[in-house]
Amino acid sequence: MNLGLRWEYNGSPVEKHNYDGSFNPNVNPTTTYAVQQVGPGAPLTSFYKADYKDFSPRLGVAWDVRGNGKTVVRAGASILRNPVVAGQYIGLSPFGANVPSIGLNTSGKDINLHTPAQLALTTSQFTWTAAGPVFPGNQTSGVTCTVATPCTTQAVNPNFRQPYSGQWNLDIQRAITNSLTLDLAYVGVHGVHEATWLDINQPPVGAGWNTPNAILGGLSPAAFCIASATHAKPYDQCGVPGKGVNKIVNNAIAANEAVSSPYYANFPYLNEIVQLGNQDFSNYDGLQVTVNERTSHGLSFLAGYTYAHALDIVSADATDQQPYPINAYNVRLNYGNSDFDIRHRFTFSPTYLIPGMKSPGQMLQGWSISGIMTFQNGLPWSNSDVTNDIIGTGEFVGTISSALQPWNYSGPPSAFKAGPQTIPQLKGSAATATCKAAAEAPYAGDARLVALADAALANYGCYAQGSGILTPPALGTIGNAGRNIFRVPNYYNVDMSIGKEWKIKERLTAQFRAEFFNVLNRADITVPAANNSGLDPGANSQFGCACATLDVQGNNPVLGSGGPRHIQFGLKLLF
Repeated sequence: MNLGLRWEYNGSPVEKHNYDGSFNPNVNPTTTYAVQQVGPGAPLTSFYKADYKDFSPRLGVAWDVRGNGKTVVRAGASILRNPVVAGQYIGLSPFGANVPSIGLNTSGKDINLHTPAQLALTTSQFTWTAAGPVFPGNQTSGVTCTVATPCTTQAVNPNFRQPYSGQWNLDIQRAITNSLTLDLAYVGVHGVHEATWLDINQPPVGAGWNTPNAILGGLSPAAFCIASATHAKPYDQCGVPGKGVNKIVNNAIAANEAVSSPYYANFPYLNEIVQLGNQDFSNYDGLQVTVNERTSHGLSFLAGYTYAHALDIVSADATDQQPYPINAYNVRLNYGNSDFDIRHRFTFSPTYLIPGMKSPGQMLQGWSISGIMTFQNGLPWSNSDVTNDIIGTGEFVGTISSALQPWNYSGPPSAFKAGPQTIPQLKGSAATATCKAAAEAPYAGDARLVALADAALANYGCYAQGSGILTPPALGTIGNAGRNIFRVPNYYNVDMSIGKEWKIKERLTAQFRAEFFNVLNRADITVPAANNSGLDPGANSQFGCACATLDVQGNNPVLGSGGPRHIQFGLKLLF
């Protein structure tokens, strides 16, 4: 048995000249800019409160059941901390996004009431040598934040805590023969207080659609939309195709979203306030089976099977580029299959030393054949509309990042398995005939939402494949097609090699190898790419197209898995 306890303290980072800043909602909005300097002697002394409770206990147990070394049980549990680095606090994209208040004008005029400053540096001005600071001081430029042109800023939750995970495992290892062993293991991981970036100034869901506006004669965009149901072209005043009064596109109105933001009343010169907090969590459970045969009668192999499930809010480190939650006030809507969730995975790597006999030139001896076979489920993917502001928060195209904006889905998720072709889109009368019932079903009993679902269908169309139907949600609502519910086809790959050795001298051996990668020449595709609209049902182009193999999309077309069959030959001298 092993017992351990670790304690560590990770304090809030401090910049030498207090050039970091963070949002402070408690300032007097008529006299003080809301983004204040952070550091000793500054208005905010630190990004977050000190946390002295970062304890990490460890436990490990091993038990030889019969005392003969043939059956061993092992178990372990621990809490592991994951400190967040300073670069995740200070908003690296764009540089200086969380700028402190250096200049303040109190003239009372909106155009220049708040004039913060940020470092004004080009890439060539950074000093990367060991002599001197990286960022030269006293080079600043004004940042104009007004009601007409509000700024985005970044912040840290003052109650931020260091993320950690609880990990545990149970393993049973059995020696079946002198050369064959079986290993059964269960592994569990639970991520707690994981770092999250979210916009704490997000408008309420539907604000852009449901707030009355003078431009539309005092109607909300949703009401104006519903009123056009009887037009010659039904719902022609909804979404991108429709024209509202004064020739303004009648969509979710950004001004409605702005005035509905929680901090608009006090800080109208700020739009997104992207705060680092601790809302995320994750879970992993896995059954791992391993069979290991050490060389016996010329044969050795390692076989492994894993049945696992990984779920999380976001599958990335906490950088300001990670996707925003679908709804900042309910991050659990993003909880789903991890981007790397592989439910089943089997690997088999045998090696066989072919029995030989003496022959001229040793040509009938020293031969071997080996291989690696990998079979696993396809990776998951999500749909997210980054073309239309259906939810009505404006977060689908955020300044720094963007929020997922899913549509509604009915049918088995397997029907929308991505492939090398796009998923068929239907528009107009074809969409109405095929998808109307599915579009209205989530809102049965609510005539207003049914009408807004019909309006979305009329303007954005739908997708149908097999027994699955994807429809836009009612305008101003969130779709039910949760994160990563779809998958790409399963992955299969077989590599093999044939080897031949010649013994030249006692300490000198020549080895020839012929190696075959992707023997079956199978095209294993990866998830649809965001950069070609493969994930965006609103883009009317490449939705659902897994148009690249793993190696190409991973920018590694030479050595990456997923490429075409490759054959290579090698000759080595071993001494």
